[in-house]
Amino acid sequence: MSIFDNVQKIKMQAPRITLYGKTGMGKSTIASKFPDPFFILTEFNNICGFDATPIFNSFEDFWIFISELSKTETIPYKTIIIDTVSKLDQLVIERVIRTSPPSKKGAAVKTLTEAWGGYGAGFMRAAGIHRMIKMELDKLASRGIIIIYICHVEVKKCRMPDQEDFDMFTIAMNGDLSRPPYTDDVDLVALCKQKSTTIETDSGRNLIKTFDKLILSVGINEAHVSKNRFSMPNEIDMNYDEIKKYIPFLNEEK
Repeated sequence: MSIFDNVQKIKMQAPRITLYGKTGMGKSTIASKFPDPFFILTEFNNICGFDATPIFNSFEDFWIFISELSKTETIPYKTIIIDTVSKLDQLVIERVIRTSPPSKKGAAVKTLTEAWGGYGAGFMRAAGIHRMIKMELDKLASRGIIIIYICHVEVKKCRMPDQEDFDMFTIAMNGDLSRPPYTDDVDLVALCKQKSTTIETDSGRNLIKTFDKLILSVGINEAHVSKNRFSMPNEIDMNYDEIKKYIPFLNEEK
């Protein structure tokens, strides 16, 4: 028996996509253009005419639904959309704080920093819950269901050992440990924004000129978190047809 007897060809998997940006940029709208979408809501998105869950106000209810969904044999949707991960993160934090033992003085903990004895334990528990959520949804992706994570945006201070500190846009979550499942272990991270350019005036000042056109930043960039595994250019127009051009799975005949 050879160690190569069980070697298999890598199969094309449904894409896992993170879309983030300011409120009102059209993140939910573009997600709704994907095939047969189904919204799992943690906040109101004002996207009418599509199937969706009621808005989940507790992590427990959200987790029961996700767990049952991943076990469901036949799912009548081709795209599952979590709208939004940023609000889901608040539910996770509430869960971690609520289930934490009291402080050494016997008082109920009120923050993630204090939870589970402090020293980062609360943040680690929150991150573990997000990894658990991601694992359940990855099971659906392995079955050919597209997964889209919608997030709000925030500015984060980055400290690098070989250069000065700088600010960058990233997904809005309370704690760096909780971000990787939605930024590192996905196939596309796209920042939704308006097209802009920098103009230098005669006086030497730099001004930013913004256009009405909406774009997706999908390439590696020091100014924001973004990436893709589909050989996309750094920026593409913010519409489904443009995304579809670059993702082979979306062009297969189902």
